[in-house]
Amino acid sequence: MNYPSKLTVNQNIADSKLLSPDYYTSDQYFSKSIDKIFLKSWQYVNHANLVNHKVSPFYFMKDLIDEPYLLIKDKECTVLSNVCTHRANLLCVSCSDNELIQCKYHGRTFNLSGKLNTAPGFEKAKNFPTKNDNLNTVPLKLWNNFIFCSVKSPINIDSIFDDINKRLKNYLFNDLVYDKSNSKTYEINAHWALYCENYLEGFHVPFLHKGLNNDIDLNNYTTELLDHGVLQYTNEKSDNNIYAYYYWIFPNLMLNFYNWGLSMNIIEPLDKNKTRIKFLSFPFKGNTQPTNNPSSLDRIELEDQEIVLNVQKGVTSNNYNGGRYSPKHEKGIHYFHQLLCRYLG
Repeated sequence: MNYPSKLTVNQNIADSKLLSPDYYTSDQYFSKSIDKIFLKSWQYVNHANLVNHKVSPFYFMKDLIDEPYLLIKDKECTVLSNVCTHRANLLCVSCSDNELIQCKYHGRTFNLSGKLNTAPGFEKAKNFPTKNDNLNTVPLKLWNNFIFCSVKSPINIDSIFDDINKRLKNYLFNDLVYDKSNSKTYEINAHWALYCENYLEGFHVPFLHKGLNNDIDLNNYTTELLDHGVLQYTNEKSDNNIYAYYYWIFPNLMLNFYNWGLSMNIIEPLDKNKTRIKFLSFPFKGNTQPTNNPSSLDRIELEDQEIVLNVQKGVTSNNYNGGRYSPKHEKGIHYFHQLLCRYLG
């Protein structure tokens, strides 16, 4: 497959142009991002306290990659392939507490570690079974009760979690509870990377988020680059307390830590012009996520989506050829673009 001209970004932000508009408009770049980035990414599966069954089927990046997996919660959490090793039937379509996983096609069974248990009709097969007859174990990461998995050769994001653990060492992760009523799913007709870019700078706050601008001290807004991640934070205007820690994990995960709890944004591309945004709310026990005020997340989310939709229209214009980075404000975007260039080659 022939791709458009190679993506490049100057390592010196002061000398660099923004990413080529080709990245947002090219079908080839979108396909390559799936193969080279998202198959290697860590994606959120569930919170351990929300898993109520031993066997729970799910899809890795549903409607994009659609890799069928099983989340196993037995002695520990693991993730297995949900594809029978005989004729590729999907093993489970609903949650269960069964001790064995049985294929409904030809009766083959597996234990909860993925090892082949029985294989009716294969008594005379030679050199059988082999390790290829067991279910593949999938890369899994369990961090503060949040479960993540990958498909292959996962990107190393451990240093980001280490930074959170050190910087927020007194954060009450065990007191976080999922709030379904304030968790939302949106779909917008825009490229997924444009949403991430908007998140990765506070430059737009005084112009776009008037309510938030009244609450935070932009003079002390700080952006720190991590390995495959970006951290942003600033103080409240009224005192020296940190307003929030905003962590972005390459390519599409955002963890936002507030004094009321945690919000998580998962940015899921559906095609090059369509993106699903999952907003998950995890307040502390006894707390609630603030809503319906000028600086609340529900208001900010809609303001962000409106501007991203406008940028989507502009980035496809023949009159746009890529601007420049603000060295003061946009080093998070610059790093994001460097990572895209690195993985897409």
